[in-house]
Amino acid sequence: MTEALTERNPVRQRPGALATVAVTLLILAVGFAVFGFTPALFATLYMGMAAAYVAIPYTIVAVLAREVVAWRSRHDGEPRRDGEPELSDDAIRFGMFRQRASLTTAIAMLVTLAVFVATLVGGWGDQPSTAPGLLGNGGLLTFGAFASVSGVLAIVVNVPSIYSRLVVGSERHAIRQRVGAWKLILANTILTTTSWIAYCGFAVHFLTEST
Repeated sequence: MTEALTERNPVRQRPGALATVAVTLLILAVGFAVFGFTPALFATLYMGMAAAYVAIPYTIVAVLAREVVAWRSRHDGEPRRDGEPELSDDAIRFGMFRQRASLTTAIAMLVTLAVFVATLVGGWGDQPSTAPGLLGNGGLLTFGAFASVSGVLAIVVNVPSIYSRLVVGSERHAIRQRVGAWKLILANTILTTTSWIAYCGFAVHFLTEST
C-alpha cells in the first residue's frame, strides 16, 4: 500500500544548496543584465521611482505579517483546519528552495548596497565638488536596476513563507528548540529583515534628495 502511494506521489527532488545559490545568482545576473545594460534601463528609472515609494509600506506590512503569523503558530498543539502537519521538516532543515534563495538574495542585496555606499562615500571624500553628481548619473540607474531586480526576487521567494503559518511556525520552533538548521534560519531572518530595512533607508534618502 505504501509503495503504491509512493509510486503515485513521488517525492519531489529539490535542488541542493549550491544549486540554489547558483540559480538565484543566475536570476539576479540575467535580470541585472537585461534591466541595467539594455534599453530596458529607461524602464528601470520608472520602476525605481515606484519601488522607492512601495518599499517602505511593503516592508512594514511584511515584517508585521511575519510576526503575526509566528505569534499565531506558537501553540504547538493548535489544530489545523486544513489538516496540514504542525511542523515542516523541510522548513526546519532549511531545505526549501525559497529559504535558500531568500538568504542568497539578502546577502547579495546587502553586499551590493555596501559597495555602492562605499563608492559614494569615497567619491565624496576625493571630489567633494562633483561627487554628489553620482546620484544623478548612470551609477544610480545601474544600482537601481539591481535593486529593482533583487527586490522583485526577494518578494517572490519570501511572500510564500511570510504568509505561511506552517513555514513560519516551523522556523520559529527550530530557533526556540535549537533543532535542525536553526542557525541558518536565524541568519536568514536577520539578514532578510536587515536588507529590507537598509533598502528602505536608501529609498528614503533617494526620495529626500530628489525632492
